[in-house]
Amino acid sequence: MRHGTGDKRQVKNGSPVPRPASRVPTVCVTNAQRDVPVDVARLGRLTRCAVRLLRVRARGTLAVTFIGTERMRRLNRRFLRHDRPTDVLSFRYDGAPIVGEILIAPGVARAYAARHRLSYLEELGRYVVHGLLHWLGHGDRTPAQQRRMRALEDHLLARCMGNQSIVHSR
Repeated sequence: MRHGTGDKRQVKNGSPVPRPASRVPTVCVTNAQRDVPVDVARLGRLTRCAVRLLRVRARGTLAVTFIGTERMRRLNRRFLRHDRPTDVLSFRYDGAPIVGEILIAPGVARAYAARHRLSYLEELGRYVVHGLLHWLGHGDRTPAQQRRMRALEDHLLARCMGNQSIVHSR
């Protein structure tokens, strides 16, 4: 029996039987800062591509939020007891509707890229993937962990970004 617009579902007692919730998280990307330009649509595509390649399974929403450097410093001090801004913070929650948050400071990405003569565009994309890997439980405390994480980042960025920029340059 058909219900709605082309939606085929089994019917039980005259009502459609709901489909199980998706096991792939919904990705919600938000820019909550105004200091540095961010292309939310392209970073959303990058995040969804990485989630798909990593075969992430979680019911709910994964929120990726770009925040200002000062807000990042306060959160880093509160949660990690480091009184300085950081690039990425990842939080994993049990259950829906929000299964996790990845907070990214574009100002930190731009400053780091300038100091090391790297592309801000690539650095910000790396922060997105780096945060996702932390959210999945990957560590980067030891040199071996750092090498493994960097290799995963490189692989995901190559597959998901190709030759396209993910944010508009200024």
